[in-house]
Amino acid sequence: MLKQFCFRSIAFTLSLLAGSVAFAQTGVVRDYRIHQVYQSPRALGMGSAVTAVADDYSTLFFNPAGLARLEEGQLNMSLGGYVDRQIPGFYKDIQDASKIEDQTQQTQAYVDLLEKNFGETYAMRYSLLQAVWVRPKWGIAVLPIDMNMDLSIRRTSVVTLNVVAVQDTTFAYGRGWDVKWFGPKHRVSMGITGKAIYRGYYNRALYASDLVADEKILRSEDAREGFTADADWGLLWTPLISNNSWWRYAKPTVGLVVRNLADYGFKTNFHLINKDSQPAPNLGRRVDAGVKLDLPEWWVWRTRLAADVRDMGDRNWTFKKGSHVGAEFLWKLRSWWQGGWRVGLNQGYFTAGFTGTAGIFTLDLVTYGDDVGTSTAPKQVRAYGARASLDF
Repeated sequence: MLKQFCFRSIAFTLSLLAGSVAFAQTGVVRDYRIHQVYQSPRALGMGSAVTAVADDYSTLFFNPAGLARLEEGQLNMSLGGYVDRQIPGFYKDIQDASKIEDQTQQTQAYVDLLEKNFGETYAMRYSLLQAVWVRPKWGIAVLPIDMNMDLSIRRTSVVTLNVVAVQDTTFAYGRGWDVKWFGPKHRVSMGITGKAIYRGYYNRALYASDLVADEKILRSEDAREGFTADADWGLLWTPLISNNSWWRYAKPTVGLVVRNLADYGFKTNFHLINKDSQPAPNLGRRVDAGVKLDLPEWWVWRTRLAADVRDMGDRNWTFKKGSHVGAEFLWKLRSWWQGGWRVGLNQGYFTAGFTGTAGIFTLDLVTYGDDVGTSTAPKQVRAYGARASLDF
């Protein structure tokens, strides 16, 4: 049952884009994206500059030191997705080509489709029924399905459709505490989040002829998978500021996170998808550093600025891909009616987001850009998304 569930969730995502189109292996794609185990719409809206923000349930993943600073508990249960707005048109073109009965004409139709979209990259990400429960000093999360997929049309000798898909099932538990390193007037917090992740990984380069060779959408024997356990360590430092300093109006906090401390890799394979599968690629050890400024409150508004350099150590890291800046403007009219607006730059690309909360229901809207290109040839993928959640 579990094997079928994991595999079919991957197949469902691909079927949204390929319908009854066939896929057969032709090669491995070089993936230039920096993949994240977890993302939240709040982070995406403010350019993913969240290493030092760490003041809600998402701190369990972004900086576990923030668990030590939570003043009350929060249970967030959500589902949502982010998609490139060009995907529906691309999907329709593939569906139209798949309906051609003559194999020669169908192959030519796929060639024409790939040529027409040469150089394009399409992306989508969705998460189903995620639950994160935090209390002051600790938190726990269950993320059953978090799927991230990129489609790119590239040329080697001929044009190919390159597919990279990552699906994670994640369980996490974190603890946070204060330490007295610089005396009682400086606040220093530390935390650690342990993660157990089962990953399904799919990586393909497809020729037009492959798209008509087989009626199967996805074969389980082509997947890579595995289980790993790892941990993230985080630090937050809020320094003592003199009453005569301008910085007292900004209340700076510095954050530092080391992700995937062990970076052991997906060595344990339960073969839930494929009895002969090879391990999925390692998570990769990374370092994030950031700072936030909390500006003085005014009327119903609370303003925060943040800047990060993230993912240092990732094989795809460049300074551009590691750069994140953002701002959020939170408003609160009643305890049950509040929200916020966000803007930022993620890897040099504009981001924006909106959050509205009425009672226990929260709606998030976001647009963001990711860099999926090389250091010499950057390439933006822009996604638009929404997430609905219940907060208790």
